[in-house]
Amino acid sequence: MDTCVENVFITPAIEAINAIQATAEEKDRAASSNPHHGHRETDAEQETVARGDVAQGFSPEDSAAIAGSPKTPQSETASEKNPWSAWSWLGVCKTSSRKISNTLPNIVHVDVDAFFASVEQVLNPKLRGKPVLVGRGCVASASYEAKFLGVKTAMGFREALRVCPQAIVVPGQYEHYADFAERVRRILETYTPAVETAALDDFYLDFAGTGRLYPDYEATLRRLQAEIRGRTGLSVSVGAARTKVVASIASRLERPRGFRMIAPGEEENFLTPLPVEKLHGIGHVHAGALAERGIATIGQLRQVPKPALQAAFGQVIGQQIWERARGLDGREVLLPSTPKSVSRETTIEGGTIDTEFLGGLIEYLSERIGSTLREYGKQARTIGLRIRYVDHFSAHQTVRLTKPTNDERELLAAAKDLFTKLFTRRVAVRLAGVSVHNLETDERQHELFDTNANRRWYLNRGLDSVRGRYGWNAVFYGKGLELREHYATKPNGLVLSTPCLSR
Repeated sequence: MDTCVENVFITPAIEAINAIQATAEEKDRAASSNPHHGHRETDAEQETVARGDVAQGFSPEDSAAIAGSPKTPQSETASEKNPWSAWSWLGVCKTSSRKISNTLPNIVHVDVDAFFASVEQVLNPKLRGKPVLVGRGCVASASYEAKFLGVKTAMGFREALRVCPQAIVVPGQYEHYADFAERVRRILETYTPAVETAALDDFYLDFAGTGRLYPDYEATLRRLQAEIRGRTGLSVSVGAARTKVVASIASRLERPRGFRMIAPGEEENFLTPLPVEKLHGIGHVHAGALAERGIATIGQLRQVPKPALQAAFGQVIGQQIWERARGLDGREVLLPSTPKSVSRETTIEGGTIDTEFLGGLIEYLSERIGSTLREYGKQARTIGLRIRYVDHFSAHQTVRLTKPTNDERELLAAAKDLFTKLFTRRVAVRLAGVSVHNLETDERQHELFDTNANRRWYLNRGLDSVRGRYGWNAVFYGKGLELREHYATKPNGLVLSTPCLSR
């Protein structure tokens, strides 16, 4: 029976394949002899493609081998030169987008140069061309006019003004920064739908499969860079590579208005002379530990065996450093419809040890996370809390929830327990952040005995509906009302010292 089935179905497919090959060869020979000869799809091709008789698992080489006919270089050339053949429609032609994607650095990193300071210069043209510092207490962002004079991000204002006395200090209009970031994102989405917002001013794009849409890839990226400049007034740096880690390094090498493309296969040559600090995941502490061992460049780091890195930095971090020193990065560009985690954090000007204020701030951040989870139809199984003191000491801890949830009351209870464990020093807290991980689809059913949980479910949906229609400030919990004494408000929430970021 098996042999009979093969004879009935496979043999016609082979005959159809051979017929299509012969037709493609005849048309290519006719086209080469007559330059004015236009292409017309034959009835045999149309009927075969429409009926789906050609098996997708076959290739022209397979059909020639099965039929007993030797493969000739002429037939291979004909199938390659004819992009409108049945092989092209089936996606197995050698000129498909697979070949294009293998020869181009399809991952693109777009980074807005000196984002906060640049937005301030756009909003106030009098600041253009002048050194601008944004922040309160320390430099949250510095224009490149100030950076060229030695000012660095996170530097205290006293030291920054000593380095650059002519700098202009502005407190920051954080309500405008998210609007500009969204404008940049909308421009990027006109080039490819695969756009990931890694941070407020950080974007990853995936151009895989767009080779026919953008035949001149480099010119397309330069046009993207110029369009953002023309429509928003912001300059961006662009880096293109086959992986996220290499693309992000490439975009940051020649800022502002940097542009760098790393061809596939050139990742290691590109990374070798760079200092280890350029590698994503290596901070000042790790860089100092490597410098003590005589390792200053990524090329030298690449000579260190993987077990040695894992012994020095831990199993996970050591593996990550070993891979990224070679340009390896398995992370894909994530679409906004599939979040892996959600985080909300903000800095506190001057720091505070007021536990009531910190509790209200954590409650507000938990509210924002719960609302975002419900918006995406997700629940969280893990919640984490991070606090940073004014002396730059950080503490972070995560806990697994007893059951997945998107109710901010349950998230708040877990976050407060973590805060009690982490806030153990008599030092002012400068940053507080709440994050949730291990998200899964919200498939909750009404509880049979827990009526309070059902009431919370309806209450949360009612709050979301009211806020969606009248703005976030239409409804506040008690702690949120107290925060109004410290922060200004806008239709979509409080104006915090730094914008809350979502990933």
